[in-house]
Amino acid sequence: MFTKTLFPTVIKYSLRASQLNILGLNCNKINVAPNLDIVRYAARKGTRAAALAKKKARKAQKKNETQPIPKYLQRKVKVSVELERKRCTDENWQETQPIDNVYNMKLYRGKPYSVAEAVKMHRESHCFEMLNNPSALIYANIELELKLKKKDRYIEDLNGIITFPHEFKIPRKNRIIALCKDLEEQAKAMEAGAVFSGSSTLIKQILAGTVSKEDFDFVICHPDVLKEANSLRGILGRKFPNTNNGLLRLDVVEAVKSLTNGIEYKLIHSSLELDFGWIDVPFGQLDMPEEQLEENLKVVLNVIEKQKPAGTDHLLFILRTLLWCEKSKEKFKIDHWKYFSNYPENGVIKEDTEDENVKSTAQ
Repeated sequence: MFTKTLFPTVIKYSLRASQLNILGLNCNKINVAPNLDIVRYAARKGTRAAALAKKKARKAQKKNETQPIPKYLQRKVKVSVELERKRCTDENWQETQPIDNVYNMKLYRGKPYSVAEAVKMHRESHCFEMLNNPSALIYANIELELKLKKKDRYIEDLNGIITFPHEFKIPRKNRIIALCKDLEEQAKAMEAGAVFSGSSTLIKQILAGTVSKEDFDFVICHPDVLKEANSLRGILGRKFPNTNNGLLRLDVVEAVKSLTNGIEYKLIHSSLELDFGWIDVPFGQLDMPEEQLEENLKVVLNVIEKQKPAGTDHLLFILRTLLWCEKSKEKFKIDHWKYFSNYPENGVIKEDTEDENVKSTAQ
């Protein structure tokens, strides 16, 4: 502080002395010195405190601000294209088919394939000569309408577990806890693949933290232990056993067997449209028979269709179904409307033009 305020005054007096020397006067010594009491002044206490407070506020603001991405990382950090996609609309699409087998997606509706045709095309791309993964997992990408009965209200969360009639290899099996009072049933549940089994003592261990939430995925509960298991609601949240999610069961052993190979599905929201989302579910492997893959896919579609909210009968819940596979960007649209009686052809609701024509002629 002293040097910053004193330096301009010293320069001022040295310049004055040099001017006098040019005129021929001997002014090597400066008789008039600056008043050091004036130079070494300090701001009042309140002013200093306010300046320090502003400085601390700026530092806190910088910490909360998002740091800019360096230029050498801007190319690597990209927003996911999947989350930015919009629903596929039927506006300005021609109903007539093109002359050749080349489809311009801006003009024509995409050709729907059967499950067998889509699986066959994925097998061709995953052969040994190309992607070299003939037993890759095949996924169903199911696009959904998320509108509810009330206006400007949408489905926020949708998840569950699907068990398939034809099992296949999955990356990781579910870790399950079985809660029941019968000792024989507890032993059978452990043999079926449960990680832990027990009743009140096991519930106390979960509450104490000796069995952490990271050690299991789902809890299957018998109705005779439900009162004691109510204390786990805060820990389990939406995965608390009930009849809707299928975790409150009388047949605990069979539930453990089916859910160890079960697959959890979860809704993904679009960042551009609030009333649009999709679910990605693996339903088999490419080396499985086509009949088994189709049966597994029917189970997936029926389970998700049952999640349709009440009061939305005039809307289609499942908009489109695409089949895609690992290590490939190709997605093939399938004719999912064939598996439902109340779905129109090609998944599009068309207004009755005949009634409008009759009204116009009558007028």
